[in-house]
This record gives sequence, C-alpha cells and structure tokens, in this order.
Amino acid sequence: MKPSNSPDYANWIPQKLVTGLALTAALLSLLFGLSFLLPGGTLSLILRFILGAAALLMLVMFTYMARARKLLSYEGGGVQGKILDNVLRYLDWDGRGELLDIGCGSGALTIKAARKFPGARCVGMDYWGAMWDYAQTQCENNARLEGVTDRVRFQKGDAAKLDFPDGCFDAAVSNFVFHEVRTQPDKLALIREALRVLKPGAPFAFEDVFFSRGHYPDLEELIKTLSGEVAELRFMDTRKNDFVPKLLRTPLVAGEMGLLCGRK
Repeated sequence: MKPSNSPDYANWIPQKLVTGLALTAALLSLLFGLSFLLPGGTLSLILRFILGAAALLMLVMFTYMARARKLLSYEGGGVQGKILDNVLRYLDWDGRGELLDIGCGSGALTIKAARKFPGARCVGMDYWGAMWDYAQTQCENNARLEGVTDRVRFQKGDAAKLDFPDGCFDAAVSNFVFHEVRTQPDKLALIREALRVLKPGAPFAFEDVFFSRGHYPDLEELIKTLSGEVAELRFMDTRKNDFVPKLLRTPLVAGEMGLLCGRK
C-alpha cells in the first residue's frame, strides 16, 4: 500500500494479473501432485504430463510478469516513467495552450506534461475500465500531490469517440492506449479521431504497439495514409532505446512499441 501523501501511478501490469497467474500455477501444481494418486496407465501418464507442463508454464509466466512489474514500477526500475518521458521528448511543442492525453490511466503522462510545460493546461481522459488499477479520483489525487491541480483536469470518455469539438487542442499525446480500445477495431480510424480534435499545425506524439501485426497488420500502409493527411509525420522505432531492459523487450511488455509524431 502506497502512503497517502505519495502519488499512486499504479502499474501497466495489473496486480490482479500477477495474482491470477500465481493462483493458477499453484492450482495446477496441486493437481499435478494429486495426479500421482491415480492408477497407473497411459491416460494417467498423459494427464500428468499435461498438468506438469501447464503448471511449469504458469510458473514461468508468473515469475516473468512479477519481475517485469517490478522493473516497470516507479518504486522499482522506473521504466514506466522513462517511457513516458520519451513520449514527451518527441512532442515538439512550446507549451502554450491546452494538451489532451488520450487514455490517461493513472494520470502519469498528463501530469508529466503539466510539469514539463508549466504554462500549459492539460486534460486527461480515460474510460477507466474495471480490468485496470486506475480511476479518475486517483488521477485527481496524483495531480494534487504533484502540485498541478490548477492546470490539470480529468474526465471519463471513449477514445473512439472523443467528447470534444473539432480542432480544440493545441497538442495531444497518448501511450499504449489505441490497441486497448475495443469500441474501435480500426486503428487508423482511431488515430484520425485523435487528430480530429487538434488544431491545424498542432503537434502530437502517439505511442502504441505499432509492431504488433494483430493490431496493426499493415504498418507501412497506415503510415503512408496518415502522411497524406497531416502536415508532418514521423515514425520512431522506440524499441531501440537504452532505458528498457532486455527482459521487457518482449511482445508481452515493451517489445512492439513504436511512436507516431508530427503536426496535424
């Protein structure tokens, strides 16, 4: 439990996931042990093998995710914060006006933006689904503890249909969000919706699992299409960095990340 006077930015790997893996591994291990009480025979041997393999797999997954969670955490390796800092590094903005953080989660990126750009106003929006360890009150409390309450606000919303008029923001950021939006499987349409609320010429920096074929089956075509719709577009392979340990460079964590940045 974090102290009440310390910001709680949670973790990109929910504790409930790690706990679920641990319980599953324990249950399968128990069943594996009990399988030795069964009468001998081919079927018993097959069952024992399946249970043993499944238990071992769950144990490996639990160990990996628990270690990855520690490396990501602000109290551990701090990789989450370093990834967010890198997103802002690609945002070519003078800090004048209002910034939108799409899918703000615990408010970490929104608050980092407010601290980096002391003259800016920042808006964080999120759906705050039940599967994540995030909430609007958590964001607001974090902003208060970081001393940026007067320039930051948070609201519930859907990234597939942003509750803002066209061209109202001076900058926009997003981190590891688009692939999680179930209400819009078309990720090009989702990015277009994010760009819709930006003023002409406004900068943006959107990081996601762009190297995931499952979510972005034709990355080259997506970049080509967007290049013809904005004033400036760059794609950065953010897998290539010196702040993400090799252990995290897998499809399960940070092994498929890339970043779209530029100006509308």
